[in-house]
Amino acid sequence: MAVGLLGAAPTGPSGVLVIRRTLDKGRMGGFLTGLGVTLSDIIYIAVTMMGLSLVLGYLENPRIAMIVKLTGCLLLLVFGISTIRNNPLAKEKQAKPVRKDFFWQNILSGFLVAIVNPLVVFIYMGLFAFFSLPFDNFPFFEKAESLLFCAAGDVVWWLLLSFLIDKLRNRFDLRGIWMINRVLGTLLIVAAVGWFVILMIG
Repeated sequence: MAVGLLGAAPTGPSGVLVIRRTLDKGRMGGFLTGLGVTLSDIIYIAVTMMGLSLVLGYLENPRIAMIVKLTGCLLLLVFGISTIRNNPLAKEKQAKPVRKDFFWQNILSGFLVAIVNPLVVFIYMGLFAFFSLPFDNFPFFEKAESLLFCAAGDVVWWLLLSFLIDKLRNRFDLRGIWMINRVLGTLLIVAAVGWFVILMIG
């Protein structure tokens, strides 16, 4: 659980998206987005457990790596623009009911933002080494059990983050939340542009 909790903590774009969703849609919206990130983390943790050579081979494939990274840039840009354009003042006036796809929309968006960042594998590699977890020698059952507890730690982090942001959210009026959305959106756009420039230069 410590591996999952510490692996999710350096959230980056995923954390920014969870914060934005919590401010915009409340604690449940943020938590569901975090669950989407957890699904992505489960995939990368499982791949890491299967063997570091497989992970490194996947990341070192130039064509696959470039497609994944460019997709990540595009998603960050889209979410950044969407965050800036999001106006809670207008939504408060409209008072629309919750959409039926509320759950799946949040989970899917969190998954997409996280899955295009395969470098998170290196975070888990470092954590596995730090805790001296020899997954290569674990039988299948112990690997499955370890994966389950890593996912549990991941979920705990998103639960705590969405709960904390939701509590702080009550201290802001709608205009303050709007300003926070603009700041978070700008950070996402800057990250997307910076990532793209680094890819082009490299």
